[in-house]
Amino acid sequence: MIRIGTSGGLLKNAELGDLCISSGAVRLENTSTYFVFEGYPAVAHHEVVLALIEAADRKKFRYHVGITATTPGFYGAQGRKIPQFPPRQTDILDQLAQMNVANFEMESSTLFTLSQLAGFRSGSVNTLIDNRHKNVFIDSAEQKRAEKECIEAGLEAFVTLAKMDAQRGKQKHWIPTGF
Repeated sequence: MIRIGTSGGLLKNAELGDLCISSGAVRLENTSTYFVFEGYPAVAHHEVVLALIEAADRKKFRYHVGITATTPGFYGAQGRKIPQFPPRQTDILDQLAQMNVANFEMESSTLFTLSQLAGFRSGSVNTLIDNRHKNVFIDSAEQKRAEKECIEAGLEAFVTLAKMDAQRGKQKHWIPTGF
C-alpha cells in the first residue's frame, strides 16, 4: 500500500511542489495507539521506500526522504492558530524542526503501523503544498502539476516493486545485486 497525497512542508530547504518520501512517521495521531503501545515505531517498509526513491529519481522529480509527522487533524493539531480549534502544542513547528521532521500529514503513521501488524508493505509519498515556516502556499496550477508527479512516482513505485518481487524469487527479502 502506498499513500499518495499532499502534505505541509517542514524542511527549510524544500520547495513547494517537491515530493517527500516518508521513511517513518512520528505518531501524533490517536488511531494507531488503539492497536499498539505509544512507543511502537511507525516505519515504512524499506522496499517501498527504495521503490519510491527509484521512481522519483528515474522520473527526475525533486524529492526528499525523511520522517513525517502524522497528526489527528489539519488545524490545531498542526499548530495552526484559529479560534475554533486551538493548538495544544503552540510550538510544534519548532519542536519538529529541531527533530528534522520533513512534513505534516494525517495518514502515514496509521498506515505504517497497521500494515506492519497485518504483514503488508507500505509507504508514503506526498507533494509539499505549503511551507509551514514561511507560511506560503502553492498556487493551483503548480499544485496540479505537483500532484500529477506524486501520482506518477507512486504508480512507478508499484512497477519497481513488481520487478523487485520477481528478482527476489523465493528469498525472504529483496537484496540489491551488482555491487
